[in-house]
Amino acid sequence: MSEPVKKIKIEFPKTGQVCEVDHDDTLVDATFRYDLPIRYRCERAVCTTCMVEVLEGMENLSPPEEREAQTLKTIKAPSHCRLACQCSVYGDVKLDYVPITDPRRKRPEEGEV
Repeated sequence: MSEPVKKIKIEFPKTGQVCEVDHDDTLVDATFRYDLPIRYRCERAVCTTCMVEVLEGMENLSPPEEREAQTLKTIKAPSHCRLACQCSVYGDVKLDYVPITDPRRKRPEEGEV
């Protein structure tokens, strides 16, 4: 007899939202079903609308593919950020959505304080 499929928990500690998804769902798939606080637009790793800060569980997300890695590098995103449209979930994660206007999107230039 096969074991029941383990559900994976996606948690947004700042808003208190929690949902359980299937292994290998993308974060945007979960957003469709559970109205998570992630906004998205292109779903092709281009617009960065869906950027999230990974608070815990980075190792439980699929590794970034070339397009996502290049987009994050171009916008100088911190290393703990990912594009939700590109992430498959393999284990529990804690996230925070980073809106377009959020100052976390802008890293200080070299020499700035």
